[in-house]
Amino acid sequence: MAATQIKPITGMLRRGLILDLGIALGIGFTMGSGFWYGYHVPRTQARDNFYKKLEEERAAKQGR
Repeated sequence: MAATQIKPITGMLRRGLILDLGIALGIGFTMGSGFWYGYHVPRTQARDNFYKKLEEERAAKQGR
């Protein structure tokens, strides 16, 4: 019975890992930026504008 030779898999794991990490970080950064600038910042501005308007109305009622 002859033993068959199997080629060592040396660089495939490293290349695959780098590619997977690059894709994951790219998608993560894109989705995070989309959430931050597409949802969080506009909602924060809307909240701040609401409380600013509320404070102006309260100050106007007090005669300031």
